Amino acid sequence: MTTAPYDGIPPDKTNQASALINVARNIGGSMGVALAQTMLAQRQQFHQSRLVENTVPSDPGYQRALEQVTQYFVNHGSSPADAASRAIGWIGQTIQPRFDLLAYIDVFFSLAIVGAVMIPIALMIKPINLAAPPKGH
Repeated sequence: MTTAPYDGIPPDKTNQASALINVARNIGGSMGVALAQTMLAQRQQFHQSRLVENTVPSDPGYQRALEQVTQYFVNHGSSPADAASRAIGWIGQTIQPRFDLLAYIDVFFSLAIVGAVMIPIALMIKPINLAAPPKGH
């Protein structure tokens, strides 16, 4: 893949070709990183909305967890009101890594698919003979 762009380029033009290839690679890399970051943020929001929709105040499991964590903070010197708000924040911080992990899995899976699609495309690259006249002339 690194030598294919230089195929058929005269030796005195390789510096210019190298500069263009590096610019294209840098732009492509920047766009890829931006796309992955955007996808990561969207997938985090998606997984957060899916996981949080089951974390409702009427859920018995949520109520038990909230009571236990609130009691923990009360036992460690917080007022009941402060302990309740800290408990809600703690529960949010506890489930946040799950959103992140699921989002990263989604991004890596998407990148794996892109990589798998690119392998056959890279294998189909054929040398170009720049010295030959175009077909049909």
